[in-house]
Order: sequence, then structure tokens, then C-alpha cells
Amino acid sequence: MTKNFRNRFIISLTLLILFGAAVSAAAQPNNNQQSVAEEQSSYTKADAFQDVMFLLQNYYVEDIKFDALIEGAINGMLNTADRYSYYMTPKEYAEMQEEYEGHYGGIGIVITMRDNKLTIVSPIKNTPGERADLRAGDIIVAIDGQQTSEMSQMKAVGMMRGKEGTDVTLTIDRGDQEEFEVEITREDIEVPYVESEMKTDEIGYISLAQFIEEVGSKVEAAVTDLQNQGARGIILDLRNNPGGLLNEAVNVASVFIDQGVVVSVRQKDQTERVLDVNPEINSHPDIPLIILTNKGSASASEIVSGAVKDYNRGKLMGVTTFGKGVVQSVVPLEDGSAVSLTTARYYTPAGNYIHEKGIKPDIKVELDIEAAKADGSDNQLDQAIEEMKNMIFVRDFQENKASGQ
Repeated sequence: MTKNFRNRFIISLTLLILFGAAVSAAAQPNNNQQSVAEEQSSYTKADAFQDVMFLLQNYYVEDIKFDALIEGAINGMLNTADRYSYYMTPKEYAEMQEEYEGHYGGIGIVITMRDNKLTIVSPIKNTPGERADLRAGDIIVAIDGQQTSEMSQMKAVGMMRGKEGTDVTLTIDRGDQEEFEVEITREDIEVPYVESEMKTDEIGYISLAQFIEEVGSKVEAAVTDLQNQGARGIILDLRNNPGGLLNEAVNVASVFIDQGVVVSVRQKDQTERVLDVNPEINSHPDIPLIILTNKGSASASEIVSGAVKDYNRGKLMGVTTFGKGVVQSVVPLEDGSAVSLTTARYYTPAGNYIHEKGIKPDIKVELDIEAAKADGSDNQLDQAIEEMKNMIFVRDFQENKASGQ
């Protein structure tokens, strides 16, 4: 609390005294006015913060816990910095670590703050969120009737998570229609982060849900296994992949690119950290590659997509990606809480900063949502398979021509 603040506040509660003080101040000689001005000039924002804390604790109409005020102040500072930085209580931090282990109770969506609105980055494959037809870009207006306009991202996550079998109601703004409510039953979310299968005798398919620990080595193993089954081309599905760990993005890119820069990271002081291909990853630089993207492909997904596009290593198909070109560092605090802080911007190998812009595909294909809802069809994947057949044919033709056959 700043000097004499308590006395000044008590005096100001009485209008008569306030009026008398104003009259008295007006009659003071110039040296007193100069003294007041000097005192005001030394009053800092830190002093104002202390005074506001004093007011809230002592004069606010209801009791407020000191810790709640401090957490609110921390969140306010981080939210002022940008929408990707936020504070986590010890419980929220533990839940985040649990999520990265691939197992938690909830509805299976990834969210972010965009234009100060709680926005879905992507639903996770085969979860209640996907089955409820939640989509990338949907704005969550309310959770169980509570408006999200003044809600922190981590509080929203906490409200949507919960015991398996319980329900949560989301109010959704999709922009092109009236707001609507969706009731979703929570499940035990266990995400199969890497799945692979043969789509034809020659085309392998890998779905990557999120960039958590060891997905790079799992994608590497999947490519090898698919090649052993006869795959001559790979479709890597990064649709609705919200990102994750930076080093795993480098590892996944290294499966398909055998040398060069994958991404460069620039910090506040313009220090640049260049991340090259990981030489410990067994690379497959020659196999034809298509990457599927959509509005839910963000962050680490965009690092991989950007590297593949800049090196002309394969084709991107789908729609423009989310556009998240900043790096978050999670910093644990001594009380078990943590801060997720934006610490750098990242740039593709060609020096492109894709933040708020995303990466445009080489071949634009909008998903036929109505057909997908009706019979589960996937026109984006179907077109990728046809394009891959053509890529394999062209490659065979060029190789035969080079060998004189």
C-alpha cells in the first residue's frame, strides 16, 4: 500500500470533507502544488497495483480471497501479452501433463483464444467432440450456461473435462447460423496419436493426431512398415492436428527430409536458433508424399507442412492451415503451478512467418461435410489417393525414360 493512501481514501468517502479539501487545495501557495505534482510524478503502476489490491481486500462489497486476486492479476498480465500465454494452477498443470500422456477425461477437443474468443482448433479423432460435429473455427460462447467472454483458457478446459459419463453443454457460434447448444457426454479420452494402414496395394496412409513424445520415431516405424507391405507412396494426415512438441515436429519432418533446416526459431533479442533435420531419424527422402491439411492443422503441423512445401518435397492438399507461428514454453513454478509463455516466433525454411496467415495447400480440396455426415465418406482422402496414384505413375514414367526403357 502506498504512502498515505489509506488516509486519502477514507477522507474521500465523505463528500463534505472532499469538497473542503478541494477548496483548501485551491487556496494553497504554489510550492504546495509543486509538492503534490512531484508526489504524483513518483507514483508508479506498481504503486497503483498495491492500492487496488488494498481497495479490493478492504472495501469491495464481498470477500475476495487474496490468492484469487493474485491469480487474476497473473492471468491479466499474460493475456495482455498475447492470447497464447496463460497461467495454470497446480491442478490445471497436472491435467496438462496428463493430456500429454495421452489419457484424460473429457470431450476431446483442442481450444485456443482467437480475437479474444474461445475457439476450437480441432476436435480429436474418434472422440465425443468429433462425433458431436464440432469443427475447427467454432467459437464456444458458453459452457454449461457460463459465458466464456471473460473466462481464461485453462478454466474453460477445466470445465469441459470431468468424470467419464457426465455431460457438458456447449453453446456454439459457427458464424453462418444462429448460436446452438450441444450436449456432450464425457469419455475417457485415450488418443491413438499415430495410426497407419494400406489404402491400396501401393499407397500407405498415416494419421498423426498430435505431436507428443516419441511420435517422430513412431511415424518413422510406420513408414518402414508400410513400405514392407508394398507402399510406394505415403499420405500423411495432419488434419485437426493442433500441434504439440517442437522437437517432435522436427523429428517427423526428418522422416521425409534428409538434410537442411526444418525450422528457425527467433526470440525477443533476435537470437535465432536453427533446427536442422535430425540425423538419428531414418529418412525416406524419395518416397512420394502428400500431406492432408485443414483449418485444424496448427503449430507443429504447420512446421512439418511448411518444410515439405518449401523443399518441394511433396504436395499439400486440403485447405489453408490454422496459422499459429509462435512457440510456447511451459515454465513450472515452485508451488506446482506453471506458466505457458510465448517465447519465440518460428519461420519455415524459406523464411516465411505464417502466423495468422496459415499455409495454403498446393491442391485445394474442401471437405464435403454433408457427405461425411451421411455416410462417413472422406472426399479429401479419396482425392489424395487418386493424386498419389498419378504421382506414382509419373515417377515410374520418368524412371523408365531415364533408364531407356
